Amino acid sequence: ATGILFLIVGNWLPKCRQNYTVGIKLPWTLADEDNWDRTHRLAGPLWMAGGAVLLLDALLDPLPEEGRMVLVLSVLFAAGIFPMVYSAWLWWRKQRTVS
Repeated sequence: ATGILFLIVGNWLPKCRQNYTVGIKLPWTLADEDNWDRTHRLAGPLWMAGGAVLLLDALLDPLPEEGRMVLVLSVLFAAGIFPMVYSAWLWWRKQRTVS
């Protein structure tokens, strides 16, 4: 179910317009529409790839229980943290060019 959810959300994220309800809501993504768009265009494919990995693992059952937990946590970390770091980097880079 988590893999399917990741696939659905990942497909929807790049199409999501800037809002205060759904999406990667960080202060710098909410302050800059370009940052929002670029962050969500990166996050969408990451979430879809993570969902595909989780779905394949569930269907093929190649990992033992301990390995599955590591896989799920790795996917959650990559799909959740990497877009936030990328978004902060975009904001930092823009602040340096403005100053």
